[in-house]
Amino acid sequence: MTERSEGTRKHGPVVTPPDEGGLTTALWAVDAGGSTTTAVLPGAGEVRTYGSVNPASVGAGPAARTLRDLFGDVAAALDGRDGTGWIATAAVDLDVGADEPLRLRDLARAAGVRGRLLVSNDCVPWLVAPPLSGRGVVLVCGTGSGFAAADGADALCRVGGCEYLGSDEGSAFTLGLDGLRAAVRAADGRGSATAIAARLTGLAGGRSPVELARALAAEAFPKAAVAALAPAVCDAWLDGDAVAASLVSAAVGELVLGVRAARDRAGLTGAWSVAAGGGVLRGCPPFLAELDRRLCTEAGAAEVVPVDRPAEAVYAALRSLARDDGEVRPPASAVGHAVRSLDLDPREHRTPPANAGDPADKPPDLHPPNNPTPPANATNPTDKPPDLHPPNNPTPPANATNPTDKPPDLHPPNNPTPPANATNPTDKPPDPHPPNHRARSARRPLRSPGDRPVGVGLCLAAWGGSRLDAALEHAARCGVDAVDLPTDSTSGLVDLVRWARDREHRAELRAAVAGTAVECVSNSRDSQLLLGPHGPHTDPVLAGSAADKREHALRSAMDTVRLAADLGAPHVRLMYGVPDVARWLSWWHSAVSWADNIALWCEEARPILRLAAEHGVTLLVEPHPKQVVYDRASARQLLDAAAETEPSASVRLCVDPANLAATGHDPVDSVRGWGAGLGAAHAKDLQRWGRPEAPPGAGWSRYGPGPPIRFRALGAGEMPWPAIVSALLDEDFRGVLYVEHEDALLPREQSTTASVRLLCDLLPQSGPQGRTW
Repeated sequence: MTERSEGTRKHGPVVTPPDEGGLTTALWAVDAGGSTTTAVLPGAGEVRTYGSVNPASVGAGPAARTLRDLFGDVAAALDGRDGTGWIATAAVDLDVGADEPLRLRDLARAAGVRGRLLVSNDCVPWLVAPPLSGRGVVLVCGTGSGFAAADGADALCRVGGCEYLGSDEGSAFTLGLDGLRAAVRAADGRGSATAIAARLTGLAGGRSPVELARALAAEAFPKAAVAALAPAVCDAWLDGDAVAASLVSAAVGELVLGVRAARDRAGLTGAWSVAAGGGVLRGCPPFLAELDRRLCTEAGAAEVVPVDRPAEAVYAALRSLARDDGEVRPPASAVGHAVRSLDLDPREHRTPPANAGDPADKPPDLHPPNNPTPPANATNPTDKPPDLHPPNNPTPPANATNPTDKPPDLHPPNNPTPPANATNPTDKPPDPHPPNHRARSARRPLRSPGDRPVGVGLCLAAWGGSRLDAALEHAARCGVDAVDLPTDSTSGLVDLVRWARDREHRAELRAAVAGTAVECVSNSRDSQLLLGPHGPHTDPVLAGSAADKREHALRSAMDTVRLAADLGAPHVRLMYGVPDVARWLSWWHSAVSWADNIALWCEEARPILRLAAEHGVTLLVEPHPKQVVYDRASARQLLDAAAETEPSASVRLCVDPANLAATGHDPVDSVRGWGAGLGAAHAKDLQRWGRPEAPPGAGWSRYGPGPPIRFRALGAGEMPWPAIVSALLDEDFRGVLYVEHEDALLPREQSTTASVRLLCDLLPQSGPQGRTW
C-alpha cells in the first residue's frame, strides 16, 4: 500500500530481541501473509522480507522455492544449533490440520533447521502476545482478511478466512477487485466516472482497466496481483473521489461486521480489545484511523492495538511462551489448540539438549544398556559435528602437519565406512571457515607467475576402490598442477558421511591433501539422484524410493560444497541427473519441452546454489547426455536460468569435448565462445565404431541411438587435441584442463601419465616469444 503519512512506522532492519537468558534454544519467527513474508532470524534478530509462501496466492512451486530460501537463511543463522520457531501463515486454518504444517516441517528439515517448529494461522500469535494475552479479537486485513477471538477460557473461534472465493471482505483483494470493476463500469457507461481508473492505468504500465482486467483473468493465481491494485482505491479516496469513498466505507463496514461476529461467537463481555494489522492498515494510516473509530463506536471495542510489525508480534508471542526452565511450549490456554508443535529432528535421532555437554567430548548415549549396540557404521544424522576450532583454541597453522609424511589412514580396517544414507541430507556441519574467509593456506597454490597459462589437472575418480594416498602420490609423480577430489559414496576415496559428523576425520582429510592443490571437489553418482532417474537404473548407488534418492542426493551435494569450502577448493562439480530424457524429442500437440527440465533443475538446485554462494564456491556444470545440460543450447539456457534463480551464485561450465563429440558435436567448437563461463575442462580421447556388427574388446558403450563409442587415453583415439588446446588458448582460457581416465585397455597409471605428458607438450610452459624473424 502507498504510505500517506510521515508518521507511519516502517520495518527496521533489526529487531532487538528480549533477553533470552535461561533459554536453551534460539528463537525465530515468521509471519506469512498473502503477498509478503517477513522473518525474524535467530541470533541478532535481523528482519528479512520474502515473497509469498501461500500456495493460494502464487502457486505451490513458487511458494516452496521461497520457503526453501527462508529456511536456508534460518539454518545459516542457527549454524547447527537447535532453535524454536513459529510460523504464522494464512495458509493454515485454526484447526492446523491437513498437510500444510507437515509440508512446512519437511521443508525446514530439508534446509537443515533443527529443534522445534510451531505452526498456526497468522492471527493466533497476535492473540497470544501482550496486550491481548489470550483474550480479545484479532483482525487481519492484508491481501485477504480474517478474524479470530477468544475469551481466555474457551477455544479460539474464527470468522472468515476462507480464501478469496469464500470471504476476504474488506481486504486488499476485495478493494482491488471492486476498484477494477468500478473503473470498467465507468469506462463502458454503467457506472459513475472515478479517479480510480487513471490510478489503475498508472499501476498497470499504461494499460486501460479493461485490458488489465482481461490480463488478470488469464493468470493462474491472480489473488496477489488483484490485491496490489488496492492502493489505487485508497489514494483516490484520500483525494476525495466519491466512488472510492463508497468502496472504502463498505470495506471498513465489512471489517467491523467481522469483528462483531467474532466477539459474539467468543462470548466476549466487559472490556475487550482488538489487535489489528495487515498490509492495508500499515500502508494507509487514514484507513486504520477510520477503522479504529468505527470499531470503538459501532462494535464497542475498548482499544484498537495496531500490529504494524507482524513478524515481531510472532516473535513476542513465542518469547512469552518461555517457561521457567527455559523451554518453549505451545500456549497452555485454550488458544493452544490452534498451535501445532512439530519436531524438526527425525524421531529416531533427536538432538541432545544444549546443556548435555560437548558432543565432541562425550557423544550422547543413543543406545542405553538395555538396548543392543548398533553396528559400527550407525550414525546419528542430527548430531552437530564439533567445532574444529573451539574458543581459546587457535586455528592450527597450515604447517601443523608434514606433507611428506604418509597421510593418515582415513578408513582404518576396523572402522568400516558408514553407508551413504546414514545421515540427514541437510544437517549442516559447523563451518570451520565462515563464508568469504576461506583458509587456503593448507594447499599449494595452483600456478605461480611465469608458469603455463593453462593448468593441467588430474581427476582422482579413477582411483575409486583404492586409497586416497595412492591417488595423491600418483598425482604428485605426474607433476599436475591440481586435482579433482571425488566424494562419491561409490568411490570410497572420501567418506563424506563421516566427514560431516567427525571433526577428527575432517582434520585427517585436510592433512591428507596438504601440499596438494585441490582445485575442484566433485560428486557424480550420488548427486545424480537429485533429478534422477529414480528407478532401478540408479539402485546400485542407492536403492529406495524416489524421495529417498532425492534426499540422499541433496545431502551429498550440500556436504560436497561444505567439504570444498573446508579445503579451500574454489570449484565444486556436480552431476544433477535429468528428470525426463524424452523431452529431447518433440511430441504431437504437446507443450512439454527441454525448458521444463531446466526449470526443475533450478527448483531442485536452489539450496545448493545458495549454499555455494554463501561459501564463495563456484559450481561447475558438465554437459553430458545424462544431464539437463547436454549441448551448447541447453548449457546457455541453464546458465541464464541459474543466474536468474540465484543471482549471487557463481555457475560455470566444465566442458568435456569427448562427451560432446560422442553425441555428434564438434569437439573444438565445444570450448569456444564461453568466455568467463568456462570454468574448467576435461581431457580424454574417443573411439567410435562405424561397422554394423558389435565391436570387439572392452569399454564400448552407447550414448543414445548413435554408434558404439569408448573412451581412451589422449592420443589413442580420434579427438583433435592439438586443435582443442589451440582453441582454449585462443579463448584466453586460464583454468585447469583435467585428465580423466576411462580407458578400459590401459592401466590408470599408464593412461594418466601419458595423457598428462601429451597435454604438457601441447601447452606453452611459459610466455611464447612469437615469430622472431
